[in-house]
Amino acid sequence: NTTIYVTITSYNFFFNAAACSEIYSISLKIAITISCTALSSPINGANNVSVSTNLQWNAASGATGYRLSVGTSSGATDIVNNTDVGNVTSYSFASNLPENTTIYVTITPYNSVGDATGCSVEVFNTELLYVNDTKYGFSPNGDGINDVWVITTIEQYPNNTVTIYNRWGDIVFQAKGYNNTTIVFDGRANKNTNMGAGELPEGTYFFSIDIQGTHPIQKTKGFLVLKR
Repeated sequence: NTTIYVTITSYNFFFNAAACSEIYSISLKIAITISCTALSSPINGANNVSVSTNLQWNAASGATGYRLSVGTSSGATDIVNNTDVGNVTSYSFASNLPENTTIYVTITPYNSVGDATGCSVEVFNTELLYVNDTKYGFSPNGDGINDVWVITTIEQYPNNTVTIYNRWGDIVFQAKGYNNTTIVFDGRANKNTNMGAGELPEGTYFFSIDIQGTHPIQKTKGFLVLKR
């Protein structure tokens, strides 16, 4: 946005015209080329992204700000609706993203001339969380129905430790890498097996589940009802 000054002087073969030059001024606005940007965290195509993630992107050449749209389907804006976030390169969500979901992100740089065009939609997939239930029941009576304690989505977190206590606080079962199949609680103790040759009586038991690593759910506790 610059003022250009122009002087015009007439002349012929013998001499320049005197006292007849004019100075004109004209303002020219030069369009600054603006480029698109790309996510730097999480990167496009990332999997198992924490539901508590924020967004970071690379600075776009010529940009003075960014508009952000985020949704759970292509073209959707149900999470962030074309919000002008200003001249920053990061964004923190007001709440956790939905779990086990493909997230679609569009970042549009802009400046005084207009918006960048042709910017790509980027996607990433959020993690599948362990369901934080705190009350369970099962009936290990050999009928093939509900004979073992199935912990929803625990197989997504193999670095787990499951501990079960009786009402006096004694550990009666403990397992690492609980997976609902080969490593599973079927109503028999593997600790303090003097309580009935390993087969536990009906009643209420208490449990804790510890999961290693960084994610929203690292430990949960509750109680478990065992019926025969």
